[in-house]
Amino acid sequence: MANLKKVEKAIATPFDGYKGKNRSRLQDIRRNCVYDSIISRIGNNQFKWDGLPDEFLQHCNSQLMEMAINCGVAVLYKVPVGVSATNGGHWTVTPLEWTNVKRNDGTAEHFITSGIDYSITDSQLDKYVIIKNDSFTSCEYDVTEWYSSMLSDTDIAQRALIKWSRMTPIARANSGIEASKMEETLKKVYEGIPWAVISDDTKMITGQPMSRDDSTLRLADESAIERMHFLSEFHYELVRRICNLYNMPFHTTAKSAQNLESEIHNTDIFSQSLMPDRLAERRKAAEEINHVFGWSVTVEYGETVKKENEVIDSNVKEEIAEVENVSRETKGGETND
Repeated sequence: MANLKKVEKAIATPFDGYKGKNRSRLQDIRRNCVYDSIISRIGNNQFKWDGLPDEFLQHCNSQLMEMAINCGVAVLYKVPVGVSATNGGHWTVTPLEWTNVKRNDGTAEHFITSGIDYSITDSQLDKYVIIKNDSFTSCEYDVTEWYSSMLSDTDIAQRALIKWSRMTPIARANSGIEASKMEETLKKVYEGIPWAVISDDTKMITGQPMSRDDSTLRLADESAIERMHFLSEFHYELVRRICNLYNMPFHTTAKSAQNLESEIHNTDIFSQSLMPDRLAERRKAAEEINHVFGWSVTVEYGETVKKENEVIDSNVKEEIAEVENVSRETKGGETND
């Protein structure tokens, strides 16, 4: 029982055994990993692969495929039995690294790819299909790493401000009498009793009751609270940028009035310029997979992206119709004149 309690405590507070900078650094690493995981899950659900055979789905799925493809370029293959004791004979998709001299498009004739307990080259594979994330084989994790780092840094700044806002200014006492008065005054302030602190030219302080519901000596720093509000808004802004990048408009609290639907969707162009290229490369790979392995695989946008695209298409049609109506009204007015 004692060992179980020790394990439970270690799970609940994994950094308690570390001191000072090491403990703080490990907490920062863990925070980065949490944001990396959240953002990666968002990115790995932008596309959905259907029609994958049961043999493939026993050890891989659409999300795991996307996790590898989002590295920039990946390869789908069946692990040879002699290569791995645990993964041999299993279908998988893993990121690849080009070897030898690269072409102008960044690819090469040969590659190497790795799993948990093996590394393998293209010459060791009987059949395989290369899948690109986009035309430029861009790595999504370069982007998500920056956002997770910024979100983590914002959390660190917020934590520092919370601690700072809870600090009490230290008053200096030149005598025991002053110290007693300070102690009495601070005690009343801590207990929530309205109390004023008056300082004169002799550096002596005296306390006197107040009728107003505030005090000269405050336990909270208003400037720290204002900065906290700014950091909270910046945190939401970062999340909004990520969601807009991946075709999911995000409504922040930065605007006090209610946002119009058109305002929420006014940055959809960012995702609309990126997502079609990524889908096109996956569809090319799906066609090759069906040709090489005889499968019937298809790939489309994920459900969230599909719904957003429907909204975007509807907004575009409404804007076009509005422009056409204005144009007809203008021409009609010119004719009547």
